Amino acid sequence: MALPEIGLDGQERLAAARVAVAGSDLAAEVIARYLIAAGVGTLRLVGGGDVAWPADGAGWLAALAGVDLCVRSGFDDDAMLGAAKRLGIPVVVVRGREAMVDLISFPRREPQAGAPIDALRAGAEPPHGGAAAVVAGTLAAAEALHVLVGRAPRPAARHLRISLDGEAPRAQEIPWG
Repeated sequence: MALPEIGLDGQERLAAARVAVAGSDLAAEVIARYLIAAGVGTLRLVGGGDVAWPADGAGWLAALAGVDLCVRSGFDDDAMLGAAKRLGIPVVVVRGREAMVDLISFPRREPQAGAPIDALRAGAEPPHGGAAAVVAGTLAAAEALHVLVGRAPRPAARHLRISLDGEAPRAQEIPWG
């Protein structure tokens, strides 16, 4: 067993899981490596990997079809979130910046066929490397594993901000419907 602390049931869930990792930066690489090491059954790399970076909501619907979870390195992609909402899959989004790491974990919901998917994409922030990217990738992989083996769904999204310069971490729940 790759993770004995989650037991046989949890390991079986991981082995059956289909996860899309979106991103082509160091954080996405760290996420993929941890998920593979944990025993995730199928890993689909989106952007710089198995699937080209989707240009619109229809592309994201295709990229996320058949997955149980999307883990995204980088923020500012409303089309991806809209496609995930339409498909009813949970999403973990992480961003590592020079002095902090932000993680937002969106819970699994019932599929919402009418969810908008062609929202304008905001200007994406260039990815950061170094320690922030490694911390961001590690945190996102840990959250992804929690989502995949978790038994009780959360009613709200949660946001975690960890400062890399000594400030206290902040956590909050945010509505996502």
